[in-house]
Amino acid sequence: MRGIKIIANDGEIVQARGGEPQSEEAAALWESLGPQNHSFVDGNKRTAFAATYTFLAINGMYLTADAEEAYLFVANLYKANQFRFDKLVPWLRAHVEKRT
Repeated sequence: MRGIKIIANDGEIVQARGGEPQSEEAAALWESLGPQNHSFVDGNKRTAFAATYTFLAINGMYLTADAEEAYLFVANLYKANQFRFDKLVPWLRAHVEKRT
């Protein structure tokens, strides 16, 4: 996705470097679609996760975390009111790999 810019909630522009998508882009997308924005009456977390998962897949990447691990990570962030960019980036860096 060369040249694609994603604007995080704080207005910071996150862009692919050298044409390669970064975990920061996925985190910005995930955060921007998160439930704090209340885009929908129901399903905000699921929609945000699905959009991030799709973004990664389109860019030849995938999550290495299983469904339970991903659910617990997200649920614990929401429970602690910590669903933020600075929490998402390290987790994505540790749980995203390039498809071979």
